[in-house]
Amino acid sequence: MKTANIAGDVINLMNDLLKWQEGIERALRDLDGMYSFNDVVKSVLRGEQHFYQFEECCVIMQEESYPGYSVYHCFIACGTTEAILAAEPKINEIAKGLGCKYMSLSGRVGWPRRLKAHGWKHRLSIMHKEVY
Repeated sequence: MKTANIAGDVINLMNDLLKWQEGIERALRDLDGMYSFNDVVKSVLRGEQHFYQFEECCVIMQEESYPGYSVYHCFIACGTTEAILAAEPKINEIAKGLGCKYMSLSGRVGWPRRLKAHGWKHRLSIMHKEVY
């Protein structure tokens, strides 16, 4: 019986995350210091967020549970819009397997326009103001 190579799996995961570090950090800049790359790595290693790597994109998802249903939320997506959209069916299957009712994402203002033709609906806008 073959045993799992946990150390090797963690090393491979770290190498994959490091490959996308620049894009992940670029996406995190929009969050104004709320998270660092190391925060994301820790969250993925703890299993709180799920990292998926595809040929031309990566996606970091997190399951969010609410009293009425669960949502598979896209925390970060890096790569071209086309590559991210091509990854959607795989992410959808995972969300379905987790028992989620919806997938969601929060992102820059251009995403609703880009995703509307692909069945996504713009539900809310998130705004923030620094505490003074």
